Amino acid sequence: MTTATRSTGRGSSILAVLGNPDFRLLWLAGGADNSGRWMEAVVMALLMLDIGGSALQVALLFAFRWTPMLLFALVSGMVADRANRRVVMIVARGVAVAVTAILLVLVASNQARPEHLFVGSLLLGWLYVLEFPSRRSFIYELVGGRQVVGAMSLETISTTIGRLLGPLAAGVLVGQAGFTVAFATLLGLYSLAFLFVLLVRTRLPARSSDRYNLWGTAKTGFGYAFRNPVVRAVLMGTIIFNALAFSVESLFPVVATEHLEVGPELTGVLISAQSFGTLGAALAIGLVPNLRYHGRVFCFGMAIQLVTLILFALSPWYPLSFVLLLCSGLGAAGFSTMQSTIIMLSSPPEIRGALLGVLGQCIGVAAVGGVIVGFVADYLSAQAAVALSTGLGLTLLIPVMLFTPLVKSPISPAEE
Repeated sequence: MTTATRSTGRGSSILAVLGNPDFRLLWLAGGADNSGRWMEAVVMALLMLDIGGSALQVALLFAFRWTPMLLFALVSGMVADRANRRVVMIVARGVAVAVTAILLVLVASNQARPEHLFVGSLLLGWLYVLEFPSRRSFIYELVGGRQVVGAMSLETISTTIGRLLGPLAAGVLVGQAGFTVAFATLLGLYSLAFLFVLLVRTRLPARSSDRYNLWGTAKTGFGYAFRNPVVRAVLMGTIIFNALAFSVESLFPVVATEHLEVGPELTGVLISAQSFGTLGAALAIGLVPNLRYHGRVFCFGMAIQLVTLILFALSPWYPLSFVLLLCSGLGAAGFSTMQSTIIMLSSPPEIRGALLGVLGQCIGVAAVGGVIVGFVADYLSAQAAVALSTGLGLTLLIPVMLFTPLVKSPISPAEE
């Protein structure tokens, strides 16, 4: 059995984090998984439209993908604190391969129906939720608190590359080769992620005892979150963003095809635009030594993204829409990098999984937002749903910035 070696160096150097071979494997696994996950979202949305689905059904795909995060995040947090996290990641990746293989068979045989896509989204969403806190906790144990910003920046870069390449590949493959080839590519990506996780050598035992149960985990996680003003503020911002901003991304394929009137290839390019901005910004954040005001990066990142999404909804031209999504990616980097980072820095190790489970549940409200924006898009239009939702999000963000310590105070690591 091997043990993780924590870095004792100062700062949050990306190069130092990449020096850890098991982190590199997890990062590569995350890259393959993220590329597949964001490619899958676009492929399924385009397939739903191709078989006669409505804007509401496209939004429901998003809702099914994120409903498990809302319902089971606390369970996955408990699992992260009690189970072998490496085994959890292996199981999640392996089952994802099986689910994707079944979808590939259905698509190749022309048997795919909306209900199949809904079930596939639900299962893949559940597997993502199962892995989410275990992966974050495993990474923290690998690199330690001093380098967690660098690690989370690399995680954001991995997610961003996936969000960049995934939709691009989805648009090109669907437009040029069809849905069967697109799903075969998804299967290959998820298989790579499974292989990389299998190669991780570090073994980390659970830190919590058997006395923790689901309700105890919920009480511990929510209790600490309500007592800690920094964690409480991050969760408030997470709820606002995921319910009112992240949820509208489900409508991007609808905006592209019905409002901007472009085909699959340009739809993929448009959806990838956000990632170009996020990639550069996340890299810049990761290179900042001894960052102290994590909350400012978190809040202003949200504000930038909300403002640019409002303008995106009002844009009548494809080039302008592309530029606006590109700019929104700058804000997305700040929000996504600091979200888990602040939670992990502000929590003791024995309840870190529980708090990440609470964070996951807050992220899961995106499912509720997805249903609501789907109905609004069906009743009004996709662009109206985007504008109304993100406008409300910006309004609710202002009190969080003014009346919580996120913007005012630096973040200090909790006792290890």
